[in-house]
Amino acid sequence: MKNLLKALSYFLVIGSGLVTIFRLNKTNKQLMARETTSFQVKQTLEAIAATLEKTQESERSTSAEAKQSSLDSVENEDLTSKDELKREVKEEAPPLIKANKNARGEYIYHVPGGVFYDRTTPVEWFHTEEEAQAKGYRKSAR
Repeated sequence: MKNLLKALSYFLVIGSGLVTIFRLNKTNKQLMARETTSFQVKQTLEAIAATLEKTQESERSTSAEAKQSSLDSVENEDLTSKDELKREVKEEAPPLIKANKNARGEYIYHVPGGVFYDRTTPVEWFHTEEEAQAKGYRKSAR
């Protein structure tokens, strides 16, 4: 009789342990689903922000082209004002280097002509590789 009670108590302990494990597994699955959704929402928001920034950059680029055409039309102004306008046009050129964070959490930048350049959804844009490196990004391997 004692042995039977011992065996039953062991089964109860093992059974309650299994129930606890199954409950934790279900909770883990729910948490993972929430994290995945949060990550996807964050990526979407970053892509929207990058698109907005790119749109603003293209508007600036259009403005720079207008300044360039006004530079071409100016003939009688002195050389220093022409140089200033040229400098402004160069400074407002749209950035071409795309930067983002990959799935492993690494900060990577992509230059035009790179394998992943067209597929990259940028989080940040840079004019030069030095700017990207100064912000902590490394160059894409391909």
